[in-house]
Amino acid sequence: MARFLWPRACVTTVPRPRRTSLAETSFSTPFPDGEQRNGLRVRLTRFQWTLGGTVVASLLIVAFSQGALRWLLLSVLFSLAGLYVGLGACFPYLQVFGQSLCEIRTRRKVVALTFDDGPEPLNTPRLLDLLAARGVRATFFCVGKRVARHPELARRIVAEGHLVENHSYLHSSWMNLFSVERLRADLTQAQEAIARVTGKSPIFFRPPSFLTNPRVFRVVRELNLTVAAARRLGLDRQPNSADRIAARVLRGVCPGWIILLHDGGVPADRLLAVVTTIIDKLQADGYECLRLDELVSCEEK
Repeated sequence: MARFLWPRACVTTVPRPRRTSLAETSFSTPFPDGEQRNGLRVRLTRFQWTLGGTVVASLLIVAFSQGALRWLLLSVLFSLAGLYVGLGACFPYLQVFGQSLCEIRTRRKVVALTFDDGPEPLNTPRLLDLLAARGVRATFFCVGKRVARHPELARRIVAEGHLVENHSYLHSSWMNLFSVERLRADLTQAQEAIARVTGKSPIFFRPPSFLTNPRVFRVVRELNLTVAAARRLGLDRQPNSADRIAARVLRGVCPGWIILLHDGGVPADRLLAVVTTIIDKLQADGYECLRLDELVSCEEK
């Protein structure tokens, strides 16, 4: 099961983030005029290949079968295609709708610690104290409305050398049903809130609950963002012990991994215990914890 949920296919070749070229290199939706630009070949997404393959296969089934067999084959075909698309909506590391950053290729012993759903007044300051004591830089995927509510925490995150990135403005459970216009408004509002408070515009976006679809990737491209997923989830929003969460994160850790934890919506004492155990073990094994942009710069071509 672990192999299925965390395929090596999620390794993506992502350059050092540059707002002027990221959309050109990281995403594969064809340009409207169907031409090549800047010498880059237009590529279809796996979702588009799946749609095209399903149409072709259904035409072949209709042409060369009949009766009950035809309906059986069509049912199986559409069920498998629907299952694949559904999994792609829930797991961006399957790369169905576009490329998601989950890990990088590198032999350097580096990983990126990322924290979602903050800033949280009870948790984030204590977490920042711990990271400073351990000499660790991290990436915080912050909810825009919480940045607006607690601007001093967002400013402190940046002042202490960490990244504040886009985790949407509302963090709605229904975001995957949003129209393009509503998605654009939400992500833009988060971008503006973070930039206004910290002075820096995010370059990464992490969808709430990892839910994606073609509309999400379209808006992300428009805003020159990169979808950032993760190679290992701590599942720390579940009622697990600190030892169990840390053991899950550290199991089989490899260079280039992106690790996802939360600084919002979790008990503060458990958060600190988990992060302390993870950092101590990683550093004892010779790993360096970097910000996400620093990790990307370690990519080996």
